[in-house]
Amino acid sequence: MGLILVLHDTPHPALYGAVAAAIAAARQCGFMHVEARFDTKLHADAAQHVIASGGLGPSGLCWFERLSGKQAPPVATPETILEAARMQDVVVPIHPAFLVDEDLPAALSSAAQALGIEVKAITVREDSDCFFDTATREVLALRDRFGRIGLRSPRFYEGDGLAIGLIGAESDHRDVYPAALASLADAADSLSIPIDVRFIDPVHINQIEDPAVFDGLSGILLPGGADMKNVAGQTAAAALSLEIGLPTIGLCLGMQTMATAVAWRAFGRSTANLAEADPDAPIKTFVPMAGARDPDGNVLPIHRTGDQMIDIAPCTQLSGIVGSERQIRCNHRFRLNPALLPDLEAAGLRVAASSSSGAIVDAIEVPRHSFFIGMQGHPELSSRADMPYSLLVAFLESAAKRRSS
Repeated sequence: MGLILVLHDTPHPALYGAVAAAIAAARQCGFMHVEARFDTKLHADAAQHVIASGGLGPSGLCWFERLSGKQAPPVATPETILEAARMQDVVVPIHPAFLVDEDLPAALSSAAQALGIEVKAITVREDSDCFFDTATREVLALRDRFGRIGLRSPRFYEGDGLAIGLIGAESDHRDVYPAALASLADAADSLSIPIDVRFIDPVHINQIEDPAVFDGLSGILLPGGADMKNVAGQTAAAALSLEIGLPTIGLCLGMQTMATAVAWRAFGRSTANLAEADPDAPIKTFVPMAGARDPDGNVLPIHRTGDQMIDIAPCTQLSGIVGSERQIRCNHRFRLNPALLPDLEAAGLRVAASSSSGAIVDAIEVPRHSFFIGMQGHPELSSRADMPYSLLVAFLESAAKRRSS
């Protein structure tokens, strides 16, 4: 029984706990993490990994779930770490750049030794290709899993693959929130389709609809995220793909901007927006759940996080794709404005999944479009290398069909 401290002085939130996760998965031992802090002005999505039991954690925790097949645990206290280390080997990632308590590693080590717990320290170094140079063969054996999704250097099949536009800044997805990129790789691998992921920063998308933005693309992915500066560009991208029939998938915020694009069709571009992004918008497409009730009189959550059950509408595109899957990882405080549903449905939108007796819309689709499906949850967090999420697979199949037509 012992404590393994993995010291990784990286400035990239996407790598939080990554090497520690690889070690824990390879050795089949415990994994715990301490309280972390991030500069959210610099990295808005650094702590957007949804813990299955509820709450948020560092975005790099997706690596533990991907490599181990287990759910990432909530933040642990020094006391609970020491208690666990007396029963089994426990791996703890230590990232100096993100520590809340800079003295914690030394204090934890001293306390463990005082209790007779063996302490080992592994120091991680990164080379220019973002491979890990450590003393452990486990990490060297697993490093290709990290390289496959290309955290900071392009490792997809540039130029000759299926061209997919990821509507987000490249640095956000390689260095901060890696799950969306990884889930695309999972789906592509399952189909044996090489993909060329092209990052399109939504901040730079001109709100004037210009089809040239999507030249050469076979589909676009609208990701989630906490940075509201991306909303205008994401919505413009969704509106354009809605008009030209480009296969489109939306994750959380991506679903919200897709629904808002339909609202632009119904009410006009300058009238509708998310309340979170524009509190003064004349028509608010997504409104706070706080204070609202479902049709049965139950109070909706202020912040809905963790694994949640949803009801998928029969005879929808989504029902044909996900089958019996009824659970999704959620993280949102806003819901589709129910007062707008009649107008949105008249403009072509269909509710594909819901919960709380219909008070919360969990998925939307536009049936007359080749593929225009968004989920309020985070299906990318349920994806694994050997078990991609079905909606992402269906999206790539639709994009491949468009390329070949």
